[in-house]
Amino acid sequence: MPSSDVPDITPTASRSPPRARARFVRLSVPVIATFRRVGLCLHPNHMILVVPEVGFATAPARSAVSRARTFKMPFSKQRAMGLEFHYYVPGCFQDPQSDIELGKYAAERGFEGVWIGDHLLPWLDNRPYTHQILPWLGAFMNEVPEVTVGTFVTCPIARYEPPVLAQALATLDNMYPGRFELGVGTGEALNEAQFIDGDWPDWETLASMLVESLEVIDRLWEAEEYVGYDGTHFQYDPMRLYTRPAEPLPTHWAAWGPKSAHKAGVHAGNLMTASPPEHISERLVPDFESGLAEAGRSLSDAHVSTQFTAHVGDPDALVDEIREKGEHTPHDTELDNPDPRDVQAAADAELAEMSDAEIREANNIVEDPSELVDRVTALDDAGVTRVILVSKVGDFRETIDVVADECMSAVE
Repeated sequence: MPSSDVPDITPTASRSPPRARARFVRLSVPVIATFRRVGLCLHPNHMILVVPEVGFATAPARSAVSRARTFKMPFSKQRAMGLEFHYYVPGCFQDPQSDIELGKYAAERGFEGVWIGDHLLPWLDNRPYTHQILPWLGAFMNEVPEVTVGTFVTCPIARYEPPVLAQALATLDNMYPGRFELGVGTGEALNEAQFIDGDWPDWETLASMLVESLEVIDRLWEAEEYVGYDGTHFQYDPMRLYTRPAEPLPTHWAAWGPKSAHKAGVHAGNLMTASPPEHISERLVPDFESGLAEAGRSLSDAHVSTQFTAHVGDPDALVDEIREKGEHTPHDTELDNPDPRDVQAAADAELAEMSDAEIREANNIVEDPSELVDRVTALDDAGVTRVILVSKVGDFRETIDVVADECMSAVE
């Protein structure tokens, strides 16, 4: 349990916006950061309409009046919950600078956030890179202003000491206020096993470690005085962060099952997954919502994000590329395997047994963009608030373009 010498931290009340004549105003980086701190996620291409005594509305600058979504003053934790499109940079297919350029391209096409995977070793031995995310995040945020940036996901239980990660992320937030969001998960053996004594733990133990790690991080982000921690898995003498974020950073818990989704609601307040619509709506959201209620939160204040794998192009060529590269992740059988070479062998064996049609279905390979629209709409209907696009083969920019041109307008 947490140490008793942790001080009580009372959050500062949000302030209502000043009175002003009704007018549209283009959003600046400081204004976007301020809105995010009270729970509203706005995009730099949006404008805001301020109406005295009534409220405010946001909309894309190109059509501010017709697409405005209204909110009542004073400010609250209620979010602008239209479906957002973000982009996932895996950090394993090309060099770090090329991934910065790819994320930048997605942002230029209207994606509201860019996320990166956090791996020491790649899932598959055939993947040529794994970037260390902390220098990459700083370089990307310096190169690409304004968009949300986050990890999908970081495991702060073994490879990272929680206080060290807390300090690093607080530093990023001081440099680029209000932009970073932390995605966390219980981890995979290939990234964490070398840093854990003994056998790879079961999921319940890993989840307990993650809960404690988040408690350590949150307390250090909040505490103005020295605080210690005495848990089952982590023990620290009193310390403090001298560089702290202005507010604790948004945290997203990666979940694939109901038990984990419940913990996401209790301990993080936001949910991440990579699941189909039916699984999200029937197996994840109900338990996530019950966890939120247990923590005194509401689903209307939370993000439900899902990784959305998609590939646009010639189906036969894309299937051939997947087979040639062995680009298939056998999550169901290899989660506890610490060696990418072994995982690659298992992937190759599974691919050899899969038909071309099965590969197309598993990787969401389409030639007709309308198929992607239907699948994104299904995610929206399932309660997803953020679709995080990822591609593994083919022309990444072509898929970005199709989603930007076809899917974004279809769900506005």
